Order: sequence, then structure tokens, then C-alpha cells
Amino acid sequence: MKKRGILSFTAYLLMAVAGISHAQLMPFQQDQNQLNRANRAQQIRTEPQANAMLTELQAVNLARQRFPGNILRISLVGEGETRRYQIRMENEGKVFTVFVHAFTGRVSGGT
Repeated sequence: MKKRGILSFTAYLLMAVAGISHAQLMPFQQDQNQLNRANRAQQIRTEPQANAMLTELQAVNLARQRFPGNILRISLVGEGETRRYQIRMENEGKVFTVFVHAFTGRVSGGT
């Protein structure tokens, strides 16, 4: 049992060093309560810092400020300065896509 805990911890450390998040390894289907708890972490940009990228949580919070609904999945698309989070959302049976620019926090889409 102890060996299994050490292996899990080692795998977590390797993912952290490689910059791989848990969401990248498994389909994004976080508990909505977990995302709602993030309201305490409303560190949404008012003055973006140069070259500082938003986290997935910040992107979700920005998308939810403009569009109510449940998060179905989130992924990072684009390269360099055009990187943005592509967030699939659902509200009252309608599925739509919201984009959040990874550096500026600009929200677009919703259709």
C-alpha cells in the first residue's frame, strides 16, 4: 500500500515538472461545485501582466461572468500571443463555445 502512494506522488511530481495538468490527462468533467468554489479565487485580471497567462480557473470565471451555464470541457488552443482557452458550455440544453484569450482575458464567442 505504501508503494502505491509513493508511485502516485511520483507521478504527480513528474506531471508538475512536465507542466501537465490533471485536466489534460483526463476528460474535463469537473464537479460544478469544485468550479463554484473557485469564486474565492476570483483573481481575474484587471491589469494583465506582460507574458503572464491566465489559469484554466480564471478563464472559466471570466466565461461565466458573461455566459451562465455548465462547463463541459476546456482546452488551450493556438500558439504564442494567439493562445486562448476554448470552453464548451451548456445552458438549458443549448451547447455553445466561448473563447477566452489566455493573456488578455478577452471573452468572445458564446454561439
